[in-house]
Order: sequence, then C-alpha cells, then structure tokens
Amino acid sequence: MDVQRLTRCLAQYAGRDKFLRALYAAIVIYATKIKDPDLQKRVMVFAKQISSARLVFRQCNHPSMIVASQDAIDAYAKPKDKIDYTLNSAVTTFYTVYGYAELIAWLGDAKLIKADAPKWFRYGLYLWLSALLCGMVKNIRHIIQKPWAKTSNERITLFGFICDFISGVNSLPPGILWSGKLTTRQSASFSFIASAIGFWKLY
Repeated sequence: MDVQRLTRCLAQYAGRDKFLRALYAAIVIYATKIKDPDLQKRVMVFAKQISSARLVFRQCNHPSMIVASQDAIDAYAKPKDKIDYTLNSAVTTFYTVYGYAELIAWLGDAKLIKADAPKWFRYGLYLWLSALLCGMVKNIRHIIQKPWAKTSNERITLFGFICDFISGVNSLPPGILWSGKLTTRQSASFSFIASAIGFWKLY
C-alpha cells in the first residue's frame, strides 16, 4: 500500500466520504452474516455511527458546491458541448440542492427546526438519484463519442453510478421500480462496489 497516496486521498473531502461509505457498507454486509442477534444489533449501531459521521462531514461540502454552481453560471455563454454542459450543470444543481435538503432533514431530525425530517431526507434521495441519472447519461455520451479502447475510465465510472442507482432506488417509497425488493446485504453490496470504485478513482 502506498501510504502517501492513501494519505493524500483521505485528506480530500471526497476521499474520506468514499472511504467511510465503503466502510459503512462493508460493516453492514458483515452484520448480515452474524447469527447472534445482540452482536448483530451492536455492529449495526456502529455502522450507523459511521453513516452519521458522513452526514456531518457532508455539511462541509456546501461552500465547494456554491463555487461549482458559480463556475457553471460563468461558463454558460461559452460551452463547447451544450449537451455536456447542461448535464454537468444539472448534476451540480441537483447535488447543491440535495445538500441543503439534507441539512434541513438533519436539523429537523435533531428537533432544532420544525421540519418533517423523513420527507426532506426523501427529497434529498430524489435529488441524489436525479444527479446520478444525469451522470450516467453524460458518461454514456462520452463512451459513445470515444473509441471503445479509450473508454475504460468512463465505463468503470458508469458501472459505479449504476450500482449506486440500484441501491438508491431500493430506498424509495414502496411501489417505485424495485424499491424494497433488495435484501440489506444486496443493497449494501451495491453501495460498497460504487464507493470502492469512487475511492479507487481518487487513490
């Protein structure tokens, strides 16, 4: 293991987030294999602490999303590829609004403001899935536009997005696509793959 590369990766917000998400998913997968109900419950509580840490850390991402949104506005008059610009802008917009929806949900869940936390977390999920969809479309366009041999990075990224999307849809309200039809282990496995790919790309 290259400690310097690992240190550099974990020093970034995205690197820490992908690492913690992969760790959370791995612990959940491990918990599903535990036969002792009491130990399984304690391991799941530990996993949820990691998920909560990610939620807190994500609040530090608001300034960078504001900058990304401003950059998208500044580039409005001179995009070389208008479709790619539109998709990039949509991803940035969805992620920016998602961050604030999640913030409202978090504060509502803590009873610091009057807000329906489950509803706002659900709004955040819709926004996140919308960003994933736009990201998938953008990657598919890049794959189509390039020679197949030069699209390995885009194909790996697309596979990660698809894994995230499959896991995310499983958390939607009942009756939407395959919502609720995956087991905890299956959903966590897709999340782990997506997070591992994201971390590997930053490593």
